[in-house]
Amino acid sequence: MSGVHPAHPSECEGAFATCAHCQALEARVAELESKLAVATARSAADGSVTLEAFRLQTRGWAEGWGLRPSPARRQWMTETPFSYQCLPLVIANQWGWQVLCPTDAVITWDGTPGLEGLLVEVYPQYADAILSRFGSGIVTFSLPWLFRTPPGWNLLAKGPSNRWKSNCVPLEGVIETWWLNYPFTMNWKLVEPGTVVFRRGESVAQLVPVPHATFEGSSALERPIEAAGPETIASMNRWAEERRRLADEPVKVHRFYRRAEEVEEHLVKVPVPPVMPAAD
Repeated sequence: MSGVHPAHPSECEGAFATCAHCQALEARVAELESKLAVATARSAADGSVTLEAFRLQTRGWAEGWGLRPSPARRQWMTETPFSYQCLPLVIANQWGWQVLCPTDAVITWDGTPGLEGLLVEVYPQYADAILSRFGSGIVTFSLPWLFRTPPGWNLLAKGPSNRWKSNCVPLEGVIETWWLNYPFTMNWKLVEPGTVVFRRGESVAQLVPVPHATFEGSSALERPIEAAGPETIASMNRWAEERRRLADEPVKVHRFYRRAEEVEEHLVKVPVPPVMPAAD
């Protein structure tokens, strides 16, 4: 067992229980948890979140990446304008910041699990930033920022809401950016062998702050609708009746909506702030 360390301090016994590695790890965890408890209470009290994006460098592979509030519109929704009447879709479209690809990238997977099974064609400048790192048809985008959120807030890294790529899906992750001291990557997986293309300026990620303690002390219950109470049931029935009435109208709402499809102000806006240079 010499030189071999258990995966977790709780697995240590005897001499391992007082090893320097375990003591340092336990101390670090205790320190983070203590800071988290205090900062979470403070953050919850003022309700504010500041996303900090520390640019690693501006030249070479880090050049040309974009970071912006996610826009309300999606091309497929513009082609079917009545879809903008769905408030949850429009809000989800804007929920966070998007990372924009700095270059065109052509990704081809032959279906094999090895790193060499995925061919990534990009300008040599970006060969170390957009590449096959994990195998299994996964293309990795190395983002040129170290992200920081206030203690108690994580970042959900996901694909852009309500937009998809044929034969390619985003891999989602929740990152503890309130303490993480290194950058993270965004990864997409080809589902079947084939080729997909990412264009310069295309969104490759959407970043959404989420409370670290979202599920702490949570519960989930299923109940019969009667348990919701008579007011809730009556309100739901009124909504259902109104929806049936509108469905029978000779003129559909979306016909009027088309007249305003180029007007930005008629869509609900989520106040996601732009990413601005910090004052020195």
